[in-house]
Amino acid sequence: MKVMVIEDEPIVINGLKVLIPWEEYGFEWLPPAENGLKALEQMEVNQPNLILVDCQMPTMGGLALLTEIRNRKWPIKSIILSGHDEFDYVRQALQLGATDYLLKPPDTDMLFDVLRKLKTEWEEDNERNRQLQENMPLIRDRFLRSLLEGARLNEKLFMEKTAYLMVPLTLQPFRIVLLQIEQDPEILRNYNYEDQQLMNFAIQNIAEETLQCWGNKCIFLELSDRFAIIVNMTFSMEELHRDLRLLVANIRQTLKYFVTIGIGALCEQLVFDGKMAYEQAKTALEYKYYTGPNEVIFIDDVDWETSKGKRKNDGMEPPMMESSTIEDTSSAYVRLRMALKIGNLQELEAWMQVFFNDLQEKEITIPLTKTESLQAMITGASVISDLHPKLKLNHLLTAEQIQLVLSAATLEELSQICKTFLRYLLQLTIDLRKSGRNNVVEAAKAMLETKYASNLSLDTIAKEVFVSPVYLSFLFKQVEGVNLTDYVTHVRMDKAKELLLGSNLKTYEIANRVGYQDEKYFSRLFKKRIGMTPTEFRQ
Repeated sequence: MKVMVIEDEPIVINGLKVLIPWEEYGFEWLPPAENGLKALEQMEVNQPNLILVDCQMPTMGGLALLTEIRNRKWPIKSIILSGHDEFDYVRQALQLGATDYLLKPPDTDMLFDVLRKLKTEWEEDNERNRQLQENMPLIRDRFLRSLLEGARLNEKLFMEKTAYLMVPLTLQPFRIVLLQIEQDPEILRNYNYEDQQLMNFAIQNIAEETLQCWGNKCIFLELSDRFAIIVNMTFSMEELHRDLRLLVANIRQTLKYFVTIGIGALCEQLVFDGKMAYEQAKTALEYKYYTGPNEVIFIDDVDWETSKGKRKNDGMEPPMMESSTIEDTSSAYVRLRMALKIGNLQELEAWMQVFFNDLQEKEITIPLTKTESLQAMITGASVISDLHPKLKLNHLLTAEQIQLVLSAATLEELSQICKTFLRYLLQLTIDLRKSGRNNVVEAAKAMLETKYASNLSLDTIAKEVFVSPVYLSFLFKQVEGVNLTDYVTHVRMDKAKELLLGSNLKTYEIANRVGYQDEKYFSRLFKKRIGMTPTEFRQ
């Protein structure tokens, strides 16, 4: 602990230096100063942790010095030495942050006790600050997560917290970006905890470097396999899309990981809309079911049927049970709504199995099982009604269907009624989405029939049919039941088979004619798809 004496009487300075064994007790004696002004000059070079300062000195006295130190926000502890036992001096000194006020000449034992007390406080402060700095990333991430979970702050508190935690976010419009990280199934990695931490660090570094032109952003690990980015939108949508596509490519190329990015809609203020934007980004990620990995999915592109900016729990959702003995109702119904919304039969079946297993295992009362089942049916019907406003809730879930639920004699009968209804809603979702969209898919297929040998990508095909790449992937999977990439490969393999049987072209020539520049890659893909090499197929 560095100590400086500020005193205009040399005899006092010499006495203090001799009477206290400073170094023995862990203090470093700094050169003294004869007045406050001189002390400030020396502090600029070598700042003390503790000062013993005379109350009255020429040029600048002790109280004026304490005032200046406080204005500069220097973390310096102080003891006032004075020949005046006046209450006004004591009051002012303590108001300015002095720890103690001692009369000259100070009692050695009393001074030593004060010094030891201050040194202990200083060491405890240092330890707290050290722990705070070590935990700052954790505290920062916890604050950011709280915003995504719906924490509401007034503007002043938000600005204070972001300044203290050095979070470079403002109250400007923002988006939430989620990065879902997956291992490439063809590259097996058996990472331990430390290896995975290093990999997460590498992913975050790549993201920081790739997106360094984004001025106001925060990147943090939100789940074990998912990063979140909160960014104030001070640049265009085109730049956002370009930079995120580059980020996917950089992580794929450098670390050989699959990355899917989901982006929520543009929202006004993080202090109010954080949770809504976060839920939208998670919804966008769900569409990986249709697009496959390594895509950038904007909620603006895929969630075309819902009104933008609509907050959850705005009075339009069906009312939830006040209490339930099965799993948390809100989270369970979120999964049900998502399964119906994107037309995922596998997810719906899994949800229904868990739902009715819980009803059976908990052995709750018969009326409550019917109430819970009706709640699930109302929730499902509300999803369809929200997506297609012309379909009214009472037309989807009729009085006759409700009566069937209420008159069910067994839980098995009840579950079949509810499951049949929810499956009907899911098929209705798929049929309604297919309606009027086949023209887009058929146009894409016709284009592929003539341009299969070109350097095709999802972007180029989407431009040909005048829709966004993500939307085209979604429609194609809905209508055809396969990913667009798989369909392109299927077309090319069919053309290759025709050429193998109907021409004398060499394998590399056929590969070029169906869109593959690498003969070896073509042969491997052909064998994987057809079950034999091109040469074997021709023979």
